[in-house]
Amino acid sequence: MADLDEFLAAAEGMVNAEQGAKVESGSEKRHCLNCSTPLTDVYCPHCGQKDIPSRQTLGELVFNFISSFSGYESKFFTTCRYLLFKPGFLATEYNVGRRERYFHPARMYVFISFIFFLLFFSLPDDEDSNTNLNITTPKEDLKDLREELHEAGLDSIYGSVADSLLLDSLKSSQFLKQFTNGKNSGGFRLSTTDYKSIEAYDSSQQAKPESERDGWLERRLQYRNIKLNQKYRDKGDEFASDFKQAFMDHFSQTLFFLLPFFALLLKLLYIRRNYYYSEHLVLSICYYNFFYLAASLVMLINLIPGVGFISVIIAFWIYLYFLFAMKRMYNQSWPKTVLKFVMFSLIFAFLILIGVSVNAMVTLMLI
Repeated sequence: MADLDEFLAAAEGMVNAEQGAKVESGSEKRHCLNCSTPLTDVYCPHCGQKDIPSRQTLGELVFNFISSFSGYESKFFTTCRYLLFKPGFLATEYNVGRRERYFHPARMYVFISFIFFLLFFSLPDDEDSNTNLNITTPKEDLKDLREELHEAGLDSIYGSVADSLLLDSLKSSQFLKQFTNGKNSGGFRLSTTDYKSIEAYDSSQQAKPESERDGWLERRLQYRNIKLNQKYRDKGDEFASDFKQAFMDHFSQTLFFLLPFFALLLKLLYIRRNYYYSEHLVLSICYYNFFYLAASLVMLINLIPGVGFISVIIAFWIYLYFLFAMKRMYNQSWPKTVLKFVMFSLIFAFLILIGVSVNAMVTLMLI
């Protein structure tokens, strides 16, 4: 996140401020100040730099900064509106070449994911406040919602949606937050070992027949377990705190590394359609952006007493969003889209489980 400032409004405003400068008038033949190419229009045909004065007064710089900031802000909120309420629209627009009017998906990803994890780690836990991230929907609300869907004729897809990747990933986020909570006496605990030192373990292995000795991986795991027990013996809270910190430091990377697999699954599901892998990747990034944005809204809304029903609505929209995004993007029939959505959800939920498990193992090896 060290380069986040490049994507914030102020930074973008400073970068673009000079681009708002008026083109110098004059009949003399002009050259690009960046690459010296003769200019025939407002922008250089070789490098794309605008034909602007090499120097600006303070007044001009401030005016251009404010103008570029308002343009940035307008583009950002326009993108957020489409991202929240028109599934698959931004990916479709990007893939057909209409890009300048919207905030770039990659920049959006960096900014929104930073906000999401900032809120995730900053908001109080259950023990500190009753306004925690309550993403899992109450049973009574889901029951009422299912009855409404039944009346609307949509209950046939309720089961598959409720068990989809979106629900699993949301549950996993809340589970991990509680699971690694160092204040919770029932949190993550060290596994016990019969060996007090690596030397004692090695001696025990040497006393066994060679065919009964632990393999390479088992030895490494035992070594790590012994070291952890030596370091954190009778310090369960300290271990849970260190584990939580290290695990979450890498959790955003885990989600990021799953992004190419997200797009790969789409490529395989729509292998007969004429789409490049990069086009599936754009849809994947747009969905990640939506997920981070919607989940951030849920966390903020849950800070307000008495409006939990809004969180329920947003949470259920998160469940359904990618289904509608697939429908808009690939324009197949609803039966095919629902089938592929269910297949995608099950497979990617399994990949998330693998990613979380690998992250946990790596964390145990590093702390």
